[in-house]
This record gives sequence, C-alpha cells and structure tokens, in this order.
Amino acid sequence: MWLTGEVKRHHRTEKMLLRLVRKGKLVAKNDGRKVIYTVPRRKNNRDVRHGLACTEALVRFYRSKEGIVIPEHKFTRQQNGVVPEWGIKYPGGMMVLFEFCTYDNFKRGAVKSKVKRYLKNLYNIESKFQAEAFVVFVIDIDNWAVQDFVLKNMPIGEQFFFTGYDNFLKSPIGEQLDTSIYIWGEDGNKYPLRRKDA
Repeated sequence: MWLTGEVKRHHRTEKMLLRLVRKGKLVAKNDGRKVIYTVPRRKNNRDVRHGLACTEALVRFYRSKEGIVIPEHKFTRQQNGVVPEWGIKYPGGMMVLFEFCTYDNFKRGAVKSKVKRYLKNLYNIESKFQAEAFVVFVIDIDNWAVQDFVLKNMPIGEQFFFTGYDNFLKSPIGEQLDTSIYIWGEDGNKYPLRRKDA
C-alpha cells in the first residue's frame, strides 16, 4: 500500500522482507493465510495487531497527502504529557496526531483519559513541532458506539475527531482526509479532515 497505493502483493518487497528475516532484523509470523513481519521486540499478538492497525492508518493518511511522518518516539511523555501512535506534519502547518484504541481499552476509559491529557498538553506538542495539531481517534468499536460516546461527552474539543475502525477501513486508499467519516468532538457531526480550501 505504501509503495503502490494498492492492496496487492509486491514481490520485490516480499523478497526484501525474507532477507531481513534471515538476518534477524525482522520476525515472520503466520496470521491465518497472511504472513506478518515485525521487529523482534514486538512478538506477542497484541502488539502485532495494534501495530498493524497503526501502520495501516499511517499509510492511508500518507497516501492521502504527503507530509513529514513523526514517529512515536519523537513525542516524549516528559515533554508532552501524552504520546500519540504517530503524527504527520503537512505543508501549511497542520499536523495529524493519531490514536488507535482497542475495544478493551475503550471500555476501560482510555479514550476519555487520553482526551484529558491532550487538552492539558496539546499546546506543548504544537509548540514543539510548530504546527496546529488535531487528534484523530480510531476506535475498534461499532460506529454507533463511537457516535454515542461523542454525543454523551461533547463538547470534547475542537481539536478532536473520532471514528470506528471498520468505518475507517472502508474509506478508499488515498481519500482518508476527504471522506466524511470523522465525528467532530465539538458538535457530534461527521466531517472530512481536509478543509475544502486546503
């Protein structure tokens, strides 16, 4: 998807992945009929599934509009108070901060907790990266449950957008910023992330 914009086999990449497994740089895991490649420190299934969701989201956002990818380790908790999965800084000074939340974490209140931390610390992140940031939460629950969460808690804040994982994956590759699937934390309605003038 990253190289071609399509979900199909890419033989050159597959050959390179096998070489990296032989060298011990990656680990190959079978997941049904698919093979998943990951770094050795992320061997357990929870890490792999979470990592796949975050990586696919990153690729989908990047294919929608190229920007500077900011990996998780560039957001230090001591400086920022909260650490997103990744960020992308776009030309013009906008930045997406991405959060993926599993069903289990959502039920335990992780989204509410992260929103509170972002409200306290978003300015620090914006100052550090010299960008106006907004946070996208993709939650592995039904979209009606996401809508219900936003409506019960709004106004959450103008910097926050929410959608269900299934809904997120239905958006065509390359159109992640333009599809009206994101529930705005300020009014509970669905919008695209890209402004019409951007």
